[in-house]
Amino acid sequence: MPNWAFGYVNVTGTRDGIKSFIERFVSEDDPSTIPGKRFFARSFIQSKRQAFIDEAMKEFSEPAVDAKASYSFVASFAWSAYSCLIGGYPQNSPSECLTLSEACAEDGVSVMIQTSEPGICFEEHITCDDTGTVEHTEKDLLAYKCRHCGEITSFASFEDPDDQECPECGNCGFDRCEEV
Repeated sequence: MPNWAFGYVNVTGTRDGIKSFIERFVSEDDPSTIPGKRFFARSFIQSKRQAFIDEAMKEFSEPAVDAKASYSFVASFAWSAYSCLIGGYPQNSPSECLTLSEACAEDGVSVMIQTSEPGICFEEHITCDDTGTVEHTEKDLLAYKCRHCGEITSFASFEDPDDQECPECGNCGFDRCEEV
């Protein structure tokens, strides 16, 4: 059983581009991928595909075919977004899977992904433009101490420590720890 990286995917493009990009995630549909369409290896959305597409289409304020909008959604990745989208799993099944670079270039979208993997305690930040140029950074999660019980836990830099619930006492509110 792999560890899981969870995070936010923000995709910007035309209606057709965003729809195609969403269709590349493994979903709760049956079948979980679209037959004949290359998909992201071990990259999941926890809902029916059409629900995400319908929400994304609400982001468009202009009816023009070439109008662009952005849509954000939550996805999960086995081990890391890097291994599912950039290097690792996609190369194991190139006839079925594709890389983020290939998808962005084919779909004409740009993407920003932020993930947190709490098991091994790292976060990722990935961007890819519509030409397929990818940038990836990874760093350790930051340590925080619960204001109520003193429990030490880790969060990603993009998470608000005041909104996080303590796994020990259930209260919200953490302060940054310099030492663990």
